Amino acid sequence: MIKVPGVLKLPNFRNLYLAGVTSELGSFVTETVLMLFVFQLSGKDKAYLGILRAVFLVFLTLGGILGGPIGNKYNRRKVLIFCEIARIPLIILLFFFQNIPMVIACNAVIAFFTGIFRPSRQAIINEIVPQDSIKKANALFGSTVAVLHLAGPLLGATLFGILNGINTILIGDFLTYVLGIWLLAQIIYQPVKDHNEDEQNFFTEIKDGFQYLRLRKDLFAINLNGFCAGLAIGILIPLLVPFTLEILQKSEQHYGVAMAFFGLGGIIGSASAEKISALLPHGKVPLLSIVLETLIFGLFIFNRSFPLACLILLIWGVLVFMRITTQMNFISDSVETRYLTRVHSFLEISFIIPNISGGIFIGALGNKFTTMELLSGAALLFFLSINLRLPLRHMKVLWNVQPDKVSRNIQV
Repeated sequence: MIKVPGVLKLPNFRNLYLAGVTSELGSFVTETVLMLFVFQLSGKDKAYLGILRAVFLVFLTLGGILGGPIGNKYNRRKVLIFCEIARIPLIILLFFFQNIPMVIACNAVIAFFTGIFRPSRQAIINEIVPQDSIKKANALFGSTVAVLHLAGPLLGATLFGILNGINTILIGDFLTYVLGIWLLAQIIYQPVKDHNEDEQNFFTEIKDGFQYLRLRKDLFAINLNGFCAGLAIGILIPLLVPFTLEILQKSEQHYGVAMAFFGLGGIIGSASAEKISALLPHGKVPLLSIVLETLIFGLFIFNRSFPLACLILLIWGVLVFMRITTQMNFISDSVETRYLTRVHSFLEISFIIPNISGGIFIGALGNKFTTMELLSGAALLFFLSINLRLPLRHMKVLWNVQPDKVSRNIQV
């Protein structure tokens, strides 16, 4: 008999969790299929993969910038529902117009509302889950995202290989949004206003959020590390398909299998994050894991065995999701409620903005350099940008910090 995690017995969190699972699964599958679809339509031109990724991330960043202040200013549940509703017409539009410009445009606007959606979703967890269950809730969300990393690309690549067109995938994505709206509407939630905080406009809230990060050297280090990882990953992601096809000499289905191993590693990493954090508390796991990730990147791209590539991606997934989950726990423990959406927003932006640069880089130079030349440069840049900063103050603060825990008003 399968044991249901105790945190899922909380009605509000259960509805949020199920809405996130269904919506994100559809998004992961659709994102994989659209990438393979564009690669096919373009005659396997990897420059278009860079353009698709860059435009997607530009709009995701714009949404993320607005997502923090919006989630802080308005009812977060209503923000989540609005973002789900807003993405539906774009999925419908792709039924009728299936060319490269339209795919890029619709994917971009979907990303915009996804960017607004995520900070509110992450922040609301801290208001509907008791303090002593926050780490379990974060771990469950982290492991679920890892499952979606496993299932989404594998299912998307498999379906793309056997279906004639993308309409069936779009129907599935549409239905996940509809179900997500219904589940989110069941959440009983009223925003708790901080009476000590004055009403501010969006620009002032963004400015205050940056000032908060500037004062918190530990959070600054996490964001800067995310920036460095984002640039490297921004180059890697558009090249994973050509790497699988050209370097490993495998098919699109093998790409899906490889990504499934990354997702499997993510499940392990998220599930073990709480126990690892007990041995290495606070900022130690996020710092140690990203240092190891710089080594894994190089090992992955210089390997030529597909089974070994899957094993490396498994380990990489463990490290990435262990880092992500422990970072969420760290933020939940130490960041005041009024800063939560902004901190989560900035954390996403710090990863996404360099991702954009990586995508633009591939779009501009993808046909001028070989896949291995581009990946080797990204791996070297990632290694140097993390490891050369280890002696600096913000990295030392992240390793040694012991922040005070904050208390919150919980609505279960």
